[in-house]
Amino acid sequence: MKPWRKFLMLALMAWLLLFLCLLSYYLDKGPVGQMVRSVDALARNEVRRLASFQAGGKGPLVGTGSTLEAGEEEEETEEAKEMRRKEQQLLVLGLWQGRASSRLLSPRLQQARLHYLNSNKHQVTWRPAEGRPGGQRSSQELLCELQRRASLRTLDGSQQPFAGMGWSGVVPGEPLGPMAPGSEIETCAVVMSAGAMLNSSLGAEIDSHDAVLRFNAAPTEGYEKDVGNKTTIRIMNSQILARPMFHFNSSSLYRDGTLVVWDPAPYSLDLWKWYEDPDFDFFTPYVDRRRKRPDQPFYILHPAFLWGLWDVIQSNSEETIQPNPPSSGFIGIAVMLALCRQVHVYEYIPSSRQTDLCHYFEPHINAACTLGAYHPLLYEKLLVQRMSASTTPDDLHQGSRVTLPGFSTVDCGGGGSAAPSANP
Repeated sequence: MKPWRKFLMLALMAWLLLFLCLLSYYLDKGPVGQMVRSVDALARNEVRRLASFQAGGKGPLVGTGSTLEAGEEEEETEEAKEMRRKEQQLLVLGLWQGRASSRLLSPRLQQARLHYLNSNKHQVTWRPAEGRPGGQRSSQELLCELQRRASLRTLDGSQQPFAGMGWSGVVPGEPLGPMAPGSEIETCAVVMSAGAMLNSSLGAEIDSHDAVLRFNAAPTEGYEKDVGNKTTIRIMNSQILARPMFHFNSSSLYRDGTLVVWDPAPYSLDLWKWYEDPDFDFFTPYVDRRRKRPDQPFYILHPAFLWGLWDVIQSNSEETIQPNPPSSGFIGIAVMLALCRQVHVYEYIPSSRQTDLCHYFEPHINAACTLGAYHPLLYEKLLVQRMSASTTPDDLHQGSRVTLPGFSTVDCGGGGSAAPSANP
């Protein structure tokens, strides 16, 4: 080949390489690249943000490397905000009527949902059970299915690895639940930590119940008019014990009443793997607390109970839900259905006071706290709406209260339409 032709070919190759480099650079810097990076950042950060919100955290999560503040949201124009408000109003109306779906979620929450569906951190292998579609079950059938497939269960120290470590002497000797038929609590209130509790003036009504359940780090001091003052049971996720920012050993929030903690475990219920690698290392502080205060009832919810709840939600949802444990809110509702004859749930299905304020005691703004990203919140709320046959859309709009009959008051007979849980 003549020298001038070789030179021409080399020049063309160099020009092509330069063109590709410039194209890659501008794509990365331009709107397409920014969109790709923002979607990827959402997928990585949503679990961190949601974990902080649901536990009552402040600021970025410790040890995650995230610099995104817990209450931080992307900037929006006024037109975008107004459109988002209308979309959320439509979604809340759908919740009241039991007809909401993921199609009504914002693009941000839809992307987060898809991320969790694809990641499947807990290796969920659920398969649909045969029988009547879940959408056709009555409120009574749903309550019976929940009771049958997700009976209340706590860690009792009888299974390995806990049996070998003497945990039967660590956990409470008395079970969490009625000691005998007829010993259930008469009326119970489940008080969500939602920002919509502000200015509700529900405090006196809440305190009139025989037992009151609260969540995580939700306080009552300074908010008595809206949320009441009584606390009988407090359900916490494992962050509360593991992260110093919650002051578990010194805060008065955790000094009295019955405490219940939960932590995500593999769907396979591999307790060895769970003990060696919990979501947050709560086992050590749990044992320390039991040794220091053995008279305070303090329970760990068994993973079989948590994933049994998830199975019921999925089997009664038309869509595939996030393969992550239910929210503390749904877990608390299920616990109280087992303990009480009548359960009033406040601001779980949002009322006309609905807001993106995550908690009534913190200035964090995020729609995921109401509609879910990590947790299958949307589907949980649809299920609760269907279980509450006596609660009308007007009741939800005006009063934010869902009324549910306790398991002990529901006649489930000897049979039922639901198939056994796919996860025993």
